[in-house]
Amino acid sequence: IPGPSHSTLSLTGGEPLLHGDFLKEWLPQVKGAFRIYLETNGIHAEAMHDIRSMVDVISMDFKLPSATGLQSFWEEHKQFLAAAKGKTLFVKAVVTKDTVLDDILASAHIIAEFNSNIPIIIQPASGLFAPKSSMLVDFQNAALGIIPDVRVIPQIHKMLQVP
Repeated sequence: IPGPSHSTLSLTGGEPLLHGDFLKEWLPQVKGAFRIYLETNGIHAEAMHDIRSMVDVISMDFKLPSATGLQSFWEEHKQFLAAAKGKTLFVKAVVTKDTVLDDILASAHIIAEFNSNIPIIIQPASGLFAPKSSMLVDFQNAALGIIPDVRVIPQIHKMLQVP
């Protein structure tokens, strides 16, 4: 039910853009009653393009290869940023003890290529994968040399032990 405490509808959990066809059909039905907040892995540019006009705020993950152990998604992230152009957006990047500075710099450069006012939030992993606090300061300072808004914010759901 729309109202003061329900003014924003969050699309999160798994990857919402994997359900792009459903979102294209459903979002127009709820868009007038809610602001739409999308949390995404930032690699599904075509689906983002399809629902762009129906989304108000985008929380986009950057998957850092040194943190994930996976391939880089730099090109996919660039395509996604292009598809989301003009929307209110911020980027989150989880960092681990294995994250390298080059991945932070690459992220900041990609963001600056599109809009240097897009904030990046550096999220330290916890537990065995937690980076040293000195790494976080180094990452933040390096990114601040490229874009003006770089924040270090922990993964609150991990601190609260929410899966």
